[in-house]
Amino acid sequence: MRGMDGAHDDDRCGLCGQVRDDQHDRQHEESQVGEGRRVEYVVVALRGALAHYQAADDPSRTFKTGADVLAQGLGIDQADLLGRHYTCWVTPTEYGVIQNGFEVA
Repeated sequence: MRGMDGAHDDDRCGLCGQVRDDQHDRQHEESQVGEGRRVEYVVVALRGALAHYQAADDPSRTFKTGADVLAQGLGIDQADLLGRHYTCWVTPTEYGVIQNGFEVA
């Protein structure tokens, strides 16, 4: 999917939602690696084996993941994902983000 600025979702930072480029990478200091925060998401679409989700506070930040993996992490049936709000701990790393501690909101 493309955001309003034309960037692919895969080109966006999973923590701040900004387009990743050299300037973005310089702004995220190494001191941020390992820090994190709890983020709320909502599942907005199921397409095949993928669940598309977006940040609840910023619909322009859309991502995708395996629907089965997300359902398992939340402890719910895959059929109950659509429209589901959930939170997880998002931690930036050198090469992206790690999401864990999934909870149904």
